[in-house]
Amino acid sequence: MNWLDPSARRPFAILAAGVLLAIVLVPAVGTSFAVTFGFQFLIWTCLALSWAVFSGNTGYASFGHGVFFGIGTYITAAVLRETNFSFVVAMLVAGLVAGALALVVGLAVFSSPRFAGDLFGLVTLAMAFIVMTAVSNISFLDGGTGVFVREHTTGTWIGSSTNHLFIVAGLLVALCGAVSIAASTTRWGAALRAIRDDEAVAESLGVPTYRYKVLTFVVSGALAGLAGAPQAVYLGYVEVGGVFALNIPLFVIMMVILGGITRWWGPIIGAAVVVALREALLGIGSAELAQVIVGLSLVAVIAVMPHGVSGFVSRFTTKRAIPTDRTVRGGAS
Repeated sequence: MNWLDPSARRPFAILAAGVLLAIVLVPAVGTSFAVTFGFQFLIWTCLALSWAVFSGNTGYASFGHGVFFGIGTYITAAVLRETNFSFVVAMLVAGLVAGALALVVGLAVFSSPRFAGDLFGLVTLAMAFIVMTAVSNISFLDGGTGVFVREHTTGTWIGSSTNHLFIVAGLLVALCGAVSIAASTTRWGAALRAIRDDEAVAESLGVPTYRYKVLTFVVSGALAGLAGAPQAVYLGYVEVGGVFALNIPLFVIMMVILGGITRWWGPIIGAAVVVALREALLGIGSAELAQVIVGLSLVAVIAVMPHGVSGFVSRFTTKRAIPTDRTVRGGAS
């Protein structure tokens, strides 16, 4: 770990310990509801962390991140249906295809400085509609009929228990978290934040902004594609309207902003709050009303904590750590 800042060792240790504890204890002692809820939380966490790797560090807000997640879900379903490959192979193919799509988009979009700011967001949103249409018309992926996955995983390790899905999702969170920490502590991350602060200045100082943006966009997309693999098995049946729903990237963005966009662990906090709030509101009987309440609640929280929960916690702990003048005088006397 010499290539990392020494301060990264503690976050890596915390991440590893947290994931290990979760994948050992939750399937062993948790109820079926706890495992299912935990699985969904972990998948949302993967999406939030993977979005923040690129958009959080560069300032390029992507509204099409759900496309890579959806592609990962569909590729996994198609590979399991059309081949005899294992789930692990299907998941790796899903990540590679999602990364390849991000590479094509990144090479095209980042080649022109015009595609920045709001225009970049619109391009990624348009990408979502294009991919949805393509998937609907490609028989290998969907063809307009949806794909049944459960029958192709029956009797396999991944399809035999939600506990196994939870373990896979936990390992993916560890991977996404490790990439997030690396983006916070390496020269790679410093270059990305220079792009966010002032891309023209970063370019003038010798930062290869085009290369960094493309490569990071690919990493972000590939991670989201990997997260789509266990989701395909969990759903059992995938169809375009559900997999490519536009509320997916919107919720991901809300999670990251709520948790705090400048700290690697912010998306984890944001995902926990949003998933828990959505689950708590399911009892009101209206999914639309629940989403409105979630949105209003998040707006209220963000108004009070503009730097997110992680920013509020860091600022609070810093204030507690700094002794007041009275404390200093008292200690000296």
